[in-house]
Amino acid sequence: MKQLNKQIPNIEHFWDYCRSLVPLMKPSHSTLTSRRLELWLFNEVHLGNGTVKPGFFNSRLYDFCQRIYPGCNIGLLTYHGELGGGSSGLIKPHRDHGYAMPRAISINLGEAEFAVDGKLYKLGNGDICEFNCKLTHSVPRILTPERFSLVLWQLNEAKGYRSKMMEPIDW
Repeated sequence: MKQLNKQIPNIEHFWDYCRSLVPLMKPSHSTLTSRRLELWLFNEVHLGNGTVKPGFFNSRLYDFCQRIYPGCNIGLLTYHGELGGGSSGLIKPHRDHGYAMPRAISINLGEAEFAVDGKLYKLGNGDICEFNCKLTHSVPRILTPERFSLVLWQLNEAKGYRSKMMEPIDW
């Protein structure tokens, strides 16, 4: 894992924007999480059968994500906190599904422990990190009462995962 030298401009505004998305989040279907709320961005993948469908799209969020990870076309926003009835952002050790290319970029709001390939890292508020999602990774502990994680990837088109993202329409 490596820390990127990128910063989130107006981090408090980004916090507020992420909080505004909590009502759109759904409980995770993953067996690796418990009570986690999540929102698939740009594209959504069914982890059981691998089908891709359009995810939540907002032009401003998409533009922000492109500045962090040019070419990303799928993201997952997860929440830990009391909004929306309470949610745990923990996830057990795993490797990401074949839909994603190995390069993942994580944007962290709040503080958490993040384990990658047997090494434990502390993520601070606003940290942006790059990691290989094909290595075993997890979030064993969250250190703040509220946390958002936004992970960005590129779909693995070589394995047949094609974007279904709704492109913005210019009028």
